[in-house]
Amino acid sequence: MPKGSNDRHVLSGNTLAELATAIRERIAKYKSALGDANLSDAFLPNLDATIKRFNGFAKTGGVDQDFHRGKRIVEKLFNGPTARRADQKNETMYPLSAKGPYYAALIVAGNLDTKGGPKTNSHGQVLNTQGEPIKGLYGVGNCVASARAYWARGGTLEPIIAFAYRAAQSANGGQS
Repeated sequence: MPKGSNDRHVLSGNTLAELATAIRERIAKYKSALGDANLSDAFLPNLDATIKRFNGFAKTGGVDQDFHRGKRIVEKLFNGPTARRADQKNETMYPLSAKGPYYAALIVAGNLDTKGGPKTNSHGQVLNTQGEPIKGLYGVGNCVASARAYWARGGTLEPIIAFAYRAAQSANGGQS
C-alpha cells in the first residue's frame, strides 16, 4: 500500500493461522450485520491444501489443472508484464511464499443498484414527478431506477441491452 493510503480493509497475519484469526475477528466485529456468518472450521486446512496444490502446479510445468490460468493470451495481457524467471513455465502462476506475512481482504455479499435514480417507462424515457415522459430524455442501466432485482453478475447487462434497444427505437420515432 502506498504510504498514507487507507488500508483498514486489509487483514494480515505472519502465518496462515494468524490470517485466519484476523478474518474471524473481522467477521465477529460485524456480527450484527452478518447474522450467523462465520469462517468455517475447514478454512485453514482448505487454504493450506489450496496453496500447496497451486504451488505444485506452478512449480511443475505451470499447468493449472483447476482453472487453466495462462492458457489464453488475454489473461497475460490483463496481468501486464511480469518478471519471468528462467524456470517459470507459466507467467500467470508464481508459487506463493511459504513464509508470511499474508494478506487478505474480505469480499462479501453486496448490493449493486442505483437505489433510486430517475424512473423510466418501458421505452427508456425518463419520467417527471407526474409520471409523464420528459421529451428527449432517455436512460438505461445502472444510472436509472432498476426495472428488476439484481440476481447475479451480469444481471444488469440483459436489461441494459433490452432497454437501450427500446430507447433507441423510441428516440428514432418508433415505438418498439
